[in-house]
Amino acid sequence: MSNEAYLIASYFGAVVICLSLGLVAYLWLHRPLREVVGSLPQKNWGRIIRRAFPLSTILFVLSGCLSVDYYGCGAKGYKEIVTDRSYITSKNAEQVSKALEGIIWSVTLWSVLLAIALRAARRPSPK
Repeated sequence: MSNEAYLIASYFGAVVICLSLGLVAYLWLHRPLREVVGSLPQKNWGRIIRRAFPLSTILFVLSGCLSVDYYGCGAKGYKEIVTDRSYITSKNAEQVSKALEGIIWSVTLWSVLLAIALRAARRPSPK
């Protein structure tokens, strides 16, 4: 396999791995999320949360994965990057790492939002 083909294949392979991680996170969390959303008295919130959760999880993962810069502050040129497979592999690992960070941020954001929604739903109504 040529170096350029390796660069392209490894880049898209890393993106597929990142998207798979995002999908696994969504599939793992969608049932507990559905139960929490089912306990909310406001059904509109549930619809919004059920639609926004998968999209935001995938977008957090993708933004983390695509934020990795192969050029490294201009220190390396394209020809140097293509010929250095260990550098490409380390950048692919960085992409996966950033995707996992995206999952952590997504779970944290949704935990806070759901805690606020549950707190607001359980607040006694004024008489």
